[in-house]
Amino acid sequence: LEDRALKVIDPDGRIVAHFPVSIARKVEKRPVGELRVTVAIPNPDYTFDPKVFPESPEARELGRKLILPPGPNNPVGVAWIGLDRPGYGIHGTPEPAKVGRTESHGCFRLANWDAQTLLPLMWVGLPVVVEP
Repeated sequence: LEDRALKVIDPDGRIVAHFPVSIARKVEKRPVGELRVTVAIPNPDYTFDPKVFPESPEARELGRKLILPPGPNNPVGVAWIGLDRPGYGIHGTPEPAKVGRTESHGCFRLANWDAQTLLPLMWVGLPVVVEP
């Protein structure tokens, strides 16, 4: 988290990929410890569920789920890698200039091209270790 970087490490401990990543703005929203990949989806829909973001003015105003179709301008970009913590994942973004800043609700946000590169390296059950 401190380095705002996502590293892919092979079984021999070698770094095979290294990407800048955005993390949660609020420290209490940053998951720390071992998580697991639950799903890896190319070109996902984006579902905004107000129950997941009760602090959001938009969520209070909308009051219902909103589903946006796939595409590079989708809020989760071109890939969604779901983690075993509800509402958390690793995903792309339509705004790559913001990657590397602390600007998410809790997910790990990559440039779309990095998310696309990462996607084939993921599988369900893969451990994801989040270090402070």
